[in-house]
Amino acid sequence: MQSRRNRRNNRHQPNANRNSSVRQQVNSNSPSQSGVNPKPEFTASIIMLSDWHIGTGAGRPGDIDSLVQRDSDGLPYIPAKTLTGIWRDACELVAYGLDTGDEDGTWHQWVTYLFGDQPALADQAEEQPPQPAALSIRAAHLPAKLRQAIASKSALKEAISFIKPGISIDPNSGCAEENFLRFEEMVRAGTILNVDCELNLESLEPDQQNAAFTLLVAGSIMVERLGGKRRRGAGKCELKVVDKPELYLQWLEKNFDQAPEPPQLAASEVDTLSWNVQTEARNSSWVTIGLRIKAESPLIIAKRTIGNITETLDYIPGSHLLRLIRRKLQHFKINLDGPIAHGDIVVTNGTVEISGQPGRPVPYALFADKLKGGLSKGCLVYNRFQESEASAQGQLKGERIGYIGKAEDALPTYSKVSTGVETHNTIKDDVQRPTEDVGGVYSYEAINPGTIFRAELRLPALLADQFSQQDKNWYRNLASKKRKERLGLSKKDDYGAISIEVDNPRDAHADVKLHGKTLMVWLLSDLQLRNERLRPDASVDALIAALKQHLGIDLKVRHAQGLLSMMARQSRLESWQVRWGLPRPSLVGLAAGSCFVFEVEGEPDPAQLAQLQVTGIGDRRSEGFGQICFNDPLLTRPTSSLTVKSIDAPVPDNHSSLLQTNDNERVVAYAQIIEQAAWRQAIRREALAKSISAVNRSSALGFGSELPTNTQLGALRSITNRLKSIQDAKLALNWLTHLEKIENRRDKWTSDSRQKVRQLLTDQNQIWKVLGFEDRAFIRSITLTHNGEQRLKQLLWAEAVKTLIDASMRAHKRDAENAEDAEG
Repeated sequence: MQSRRNRRNNRHQPNANRNSSVRQQVNSNSPSQSGVNPKPEFTASIIMLSDWHIGTGAGRPGDIDSLVQRDSDGLPYIPAKTLTGIWRDACELVAYGLDTGDEDGTWHQWVTYLFGDQPALADQAEEQPPQPAALSIRAAHLPAKLRQAIASKSALKEAISFIKPGISIDPNSGCAEENFLRFEEMVRAGTILNVDCELNLESLEPDQQNAAFTLLVAGSIMVERLGGKRRRGAGKCELKVVDKPELYLQWLEKNFDQAPEPPQLAASEVDTLSWNVQTEARNSSWVTIGLRIKAESPLIIAKRTIGNITETLDYIPGSHLLRLIRRKLQHFKINLDGPIAHGDIVVTNGTVEISGQPGRPVPYALFADKLKGGLSKGCLVYNRFQESEASAQGQLKGERIGYIGKAEDALPTYSKVSTGVETHNTIKDDVQRPTEDVGGVYSYEAINPGTIFRAELRLPALLADQFSQQDKNWYRNLASKKRKERLGLSKKDDYGAISIEVDNPRDAHADVKLHGKTLMVWLLSDLQLRNERLRPDASVDALIAALKQHLGIDLKVRHAQGLLSMMARQSRLESWQVRWGLPRPSLVGLAAGSCFVFEVEGEPDPAQLAQLQVTGIGDRRSEGFGQICFNDPLLTRPTSSLTVKSIDAPVPDNHSSLLQTNDNERVVAYAQIIEQAAWRQAIRREALAKSISAVNRSSALGFGSELPTNTQLGALRSITNRLKSIQDAKLALNWLTHLEKIENRRDKWTSDSRQKVRQLLTDQNQIWKVLGFEDRAFIRSITLTHNGEQRLKQLLWAEAVKTLIDASMRAHKRDAENAEDAEG
C-alpha cells in the first residue's frame, strides 16, 4: 500500500517512557488469560485529571481573551474532531512501534482503515478513491444524569469553569512583557465525559475484528493530554474504552507480528434496473408515510463554500433521506432502483416542523410593510397576486426567508431554522499547528441540534402492497432503533446525527379547488426541468411546457394591471461525489417559493392537479425536487387584513433532579466540585451585597459609624482569619470573652455589636440567614447532590464568616474615609 503521509522521520520516533507503559501492562499479565471481545458500538469515557481548555478561537471583549467551547446546553465538551485527531495520533504511534518504523506496514494500514485516508497529505494525484473511516467518534459530553441535574442552573454552569490569568515572557529579558496580560477560561479538573463510538465490523473476519479493536484500545492508553496548553500542564486525561485493557494487550503481544491485513476498498457496482414502468400504478392511489426527523447533533447540509466557511441549507434535501430509506429497505426482496429512477418513489425535502406538519417555503408573492409588518411579526403582509402596491400604506419588502404552516382564515405560523458557526482546524504533524498546507482554520455553519424536520415518503399503493406482503409493519423499519442515523457533511464525528420517527401510512390525498380561469402555482421545492434539447432550463416557458404535457391544457402568464403575475428565482445546488470527495455538475432550476399566475384555456381536471401535487413534476422527483402546490388559499385571497392566531407557547420543563450517593462515584465527586465552587461564588457575591449598605452592616454585625474602632475591627479580622472549620469557633469565642473582661477594650465596642458577633460564632445557621441562604429556590439553583446543602454548610461555614466580616470591614472603612474626605 502506498503511503499517503508526508512526515518527518523523527515525528513518530518511539518514546521510551510512553512505549514502556504499554509493554509493562502487557508483561504484567499471563497471555493465557487474554481474551478479546470486539464491540461494534461502545461508549468510551474521558477523565480529565487536570484543568483543561478547548477554545472557540474567540473571546469576550474587555473580559476574557479565550472562551471554552460549549454545547447547546451551555456545558463544556470535547469536539469529536479534537478527540479523533488525538486518538489517531496515538494509534499511529502504536503502529509505528509494532511495524518497527515501516509506515507502509500492516498496523499503519489498520490505522487508515479505522480513521480513513488523509487526502490533504497526498503528494501526488490518487488513482483510487479515499478510504472512508470505519470508526465514527461523536463529541464527548458530560454524563446524562449530570447534564439533567445542571440543565436549568446557570450558576452551576458558570462554576464549571474559572478564569486563569496569563502573561507573555520576553525571551530577551526573561521578564513579563507589558500589555500582554491575558485571561483564559479553564474547565475544572475531574471532569468526566462520555463518547459514543461506532466501529464497522460487518465486513471483517474474527481475527480482523480483534486487530482493529485491539489497536483502538492500545491507542487509548497512549492518549495522555488534549486541548490547549497541554504542554504546560493543562489537559491531562485518561481515555478508557474497556474496563480491562490488559486482556486486549495480551492478544496484541501474541499476535502483533502476524496481524491480518485490513480489507481493501471494494469497487462500486451498478445494478441493472429491473423495474417495469407501470403507468397504471403511477396514476392510481398513492400512500404517504410521514417522517419526523430530529437533529441530535449540529447538522451540516452543504450549500456552498466561501473562502474557508461552509454554509448550510436550512432543510434536509430528499436526496440525503433517499439514501437512508433505500438502505433501511434493502433487505426486502424488492428492487428499488427502478422505482427510484422512474420517480415511483418520492422522498420530499425535510423542512422545519410547524404545528406537526412540514413547513412550506415562504411564497415570493408575499410582501410586508418594511417597518411595521411581516410574517415574523404576524401582520401587514400583502399578497401581490391579489393586492396592488398602491394599497399599502408604507414601503413594501419581499418575504424571502423561512417557512410557513397552513392557515385558512389567518396568517400562517412562521418559523425560521436557527444555525450556528463552529471553527475547526487541521493540524500539520511537523509543526503541530494549523497551516495552509493542510487546510488551516475553517468554519462550518450548522443547523442547531434539537431542530425537528418533517418529510414524507410517497409511493404507489401497489408498491406498498408488495412490502406489506413480506411484512405488515414494513414501514416501521424506517424508524431509528438504538443506533442514530447519520447524514450531511462531517457526519462521522461532530455533526450529522439524527433520529427518525415514522407515522402510520395514509392515503396521499390532496384537495385542489379551481379558481376561475386562473391557475396559481407555488413551488414547494426546487424544480428541475429540461427543454426540447434535454438541457437544464430554469425558465417559465419550460414550466408552462411541463404543465401542458401533464394537464393537457394551454397556459399563459396572466397580465393584470397593478398586480404581479410571477415572482420567481433561480436556484443552484452544487452536487457532490461522496466517495471521491469531489464536485459533480451543478443542479440549476427554479427555486422553492417561486409563484406564478397562469390564465387557463380550457378546464383543468382537479384530479390531475391533485395527482401532480403528490408525484411532483420535472426531473429527480424521487429526491424531493418538483414538489408543487396549486391554488393554495393563501395565494387566492388578500392577506393585508389577516393576523396570526395566538398560540400558547409550551411551558419549558425546568425540573432538574439531584444526584444521589449511589450514582457513579466519579460523577458525584465531580458534581461536588462544581457545587462547592458555585457556593463559594454565591458566598462572595452575597457578602459583598450585604456589606455595601451601612444599614445592612449594622443589622448583621452591629457596626456603627464610630464603634467598633478600626483597631478592634483589625483584631476581629485577625482572629477570624484563623478559622478553618466550625470547631475553630471556640478560638474566636475565647478571644471575644477575654475582650469583654477588659474594660478598655470592651468600651470600644457597642453591646449590640458584641452580641451579634457572638451569635454569628455560636449559631451555625446565623451566617446563612444573614447571607440569604434560607431561600429554597436559591439553594436549589446552586446545589447538585441530594446532601449538598448540609455538607457545604458544614464545610464552608468558616469561609462564609470570614468573607462576610472582611467585606463588611472594608466597606465600613471605605465609608469612613469618604466621610472624612467630605468633611475636609
